[in-house]
Amino acid sequence: MLITVLTLLSCVFYAAATVHVLTRLFHTQGPSQKTTVILSTLAILTHMVLLVNSVFTNQGQDVSFINVSLLTCWVIVLSVTAVSLKFPATLLLPVVYGFAAILLFASLFMPHHLIVQNIHLEAGLVTHITLSLLAYCILIIATLYAVQFYFIDKRLKRKDLAIVYSHLPPLMVVERQLYQLVTVGTALLTLALLSGFIFVDTMISKEYAHKTILSLLAWAIFATVVFGRHLKGWRGKSSVITIMVGAALLTLAYFGSRFVQEVILHRF
Repeated sequence: MLITVLTLLSCVFYAAATVHVLTRLFHTQGPSQKTTVILSTLAILTHMVLLVNSVFTNQGQDVSFINVSLLTCWVIVLSVTAVSLKFPATLLLPVVYGFAAILLFASLFMPHHLIVQNIHLEAGLVTHITLSLLAYCILIIATLYAVQFYFIDKRLKRKDLAIVYSHLPPLMVVERQLYQLVTVGTALLTLALLSGFIFVDTMISKEYAHKTILSLLAWAIFATVVFGRHLKGWRGKSSVITIMVGAALLTLAYFGSRFVQEVILHRF
């Protein structure tokens, strides 16, 4: 019952924050930062309490697909919210808040059965997991910036005056932050893969080979974008689409097989 209440409360706060930002998106003064911070803080706190109660159960630690997804989502929401306090990210907020609300609501109908009695993690494995989570979150945020860049660029090319006088950030600022995030995320993904090959014995095993291959493909795509940007000045629509493809491959690597096994096939 507590899980359901916390989930619905978090959904309501995220939804309210989404509606507030969307309704003021093209206003010259933009959404009220105070209202956005209050609603998002309430959502993030209830989301955190939900995670604590969902993961740490009387039977053990529940590390099911949905709990890992909710944790990753929480890190992304927290990061984007923190970034928005200093840098313009108006267009990203309704995306992450809206997605969080949908994921939380969907979690009420997804199975939670993967219980681990005792988790013994070695330093190398902890390093790999931490680097992987950070790399994924930063690259997903970079992908959101890519979507924001594409949206603003498209509206500007159509000579939409609403975008010019809106509270949305300048295109050049979004582009600069986008490639900074991709560079940092790619560096972290490089370290995550290296630590995996060094410390994790199952990286090249038959069971996990598809994850490793997809991760390497995603890394190659992001690395190409980074080097293309710094060496040849790549920019624009093609780079944005390439970043989205890399993010899709990385998501499949991290969550694809677990989603199929746990959510669709109910295998734990």
